[in-house]
Amino acid sequence: MDHHMRGVEPDHVTTLRERKGRRTFRLQVAERALFAKEIPLPIWRKRLGALLGIQHTLVGFDHGSAEVDNTLTLNARTGQGLDVLCVGERMSAGLPTSQVLIQPWLEGWIGLGDAFDVADEHERHSLLYRMEALLKAMHDARICHLDINTDNLMVSTQDSETPLRAIDCAKMETKVTQPALSTALQIGKMLRELYGRDEADFTTRYTQARAMQRRIAGETGINEATDTLLALSLRYRLSKNLSRRKLVTTPFVNIDGPALEKRVRASKKNADMPAIVWNQDHPAMADEAPVYSSS
Repeated sequence: MDHHMRGVEPDHVTTLRERKGRRTFRLQVAERALFAKEIPLPIWRKRLGALLGIQHTLVGFDHGSAEVDNTLTLNARTGQGLDVLCVGERMSAGLPTSQVLIQPWLEGWIGLGDAFDVADEHERHSLLYRMEALLKAMHDARICHLDINTDNLMVSTQDSETPLRAIDCAKMETKVTQPALSTALQIGKMLRELYGRDEADFTTRYTQARAMQRRIAGETGINEATDTLLALSLRYRLSKNLSRRKLVTTPFVNIDGPALEKRVRASKKNADMPAIVWNQDHPAMADEAPVYSSS
């Protein structure tokens, strides 16, 4: 990898993807394939965070040192992450300017979204069951991925019983104080990504999400706050308009659904979605009014 980053192109290093300054690679070392990720550190505060191994607003949450710590924590608490083989750093003036993370290669694994697209009804049920099991493991471990999506949950194509694995843990929060809220955010986003945001399908998805929430978090883990977050995350993209990290680590829960919806609808990505019908400060239930409006 060092030769590759210096401009030499060894035959055993294959570039897989370049996105937002980050590159991923497949390495062939003897008979073994490995995965590598280059993580640039363009600003000094992230370089300091990476050097000290600190995750904080001031020094960033998504440098390579954070990803190593989060990846190891996830795997230790749930067994559904990946190992870390090594991390290397390129230094300048005593600070890392980039880091390279090397992990095992998941041969025969694909993203959940790709698996779901080609699955029949029975296979989709199995995938949802395994996704729910992973979300429950995260709930019980008080972990919120914060970058969960259909590409970051991996599915074995060789064994339909193998548990899913979560990857790309740089933004992960491992000290969740509100696991029920964390679970609601993750359920809503995953169902939205798997099924889309079709208005005609929302009542079904909302019912499905609440059932998942109850199975994962129990009766005490489903309430007005979780109902609100399930509805919002099913309908809207929240990451740019809501501090989910702050929400899942707060000691007290005080969620104003209509106010949060107003904030997230300010985004161009959400403005075209129909507004939610609210009963005071939580989504209206089926016996109160239609859960979602059609206007």
